[in-house]
Amino acid sequence: MVANGSVTDEGADLLRRIAASGESFLVYALPRNAGKSTLTNAILAEAPADVPRREFLGTREEVAELSADEDRGYLVVAEMGHRGRPGYLAGDEVERAFELVAAGYRLVSSLHADSVAEVFDVLARNGISADAVAGVRYLVKVRGLGDLNDPSTRRVVEHINEVTGFGADGPAYSVLYEWAPQQTSHTTR
Repeated sequence: MVANGSVTDEGADLLRRIAASGESFLVYALPRNAGKSTLTNAILAEAPADVPRREFLGTREEVAELSADEDRGYLVVAEMGHRGRPGYLAGDEVERAFELVAAGYRLVSSLHADSVAEVFDVLARNGISADAVAGVRYLVKVRGLGDLNDPSTRRVVEHINEVTGFGADGPAYSVLYEWAPQQTSHTTR
């Protein structure tokens, strides 16, 4: 990702630290084909190999099975907020995923949104309260720079945010990394 200009060395180090932290993270972008799944998988690939990864399709049976498993790890959901493909969850399926997050699983997923506020709007429309969303610590935005149907189109990590709390005005977060399009370099904070 560094070699093709998708992220700086510092941003890549931050993504590795997120993976090593064992904390929940969501990757978000608009529109389709922006690179959400690719980035999600790249971050997850950097997580410790001994941390279990459980693909989750949103069924009640999975919740029962995973709730009984004491070896909690990553709960991997292909995408949240709408249905359309296997593993794309909405409504009660998303609620079930967050039930498992409350039980100690760490969530790894992606969704369609263009800002941190939109991430929380998508989750709220799927039945997730601000208290439940508190289980997600990192939000990573990816952005395509051109025709997203063209596989050669460059994608960049635009923002890495850490959720620090929730108030009357919505989520509070700090920007840990920001892509600077007018420059050849990026900023990390």
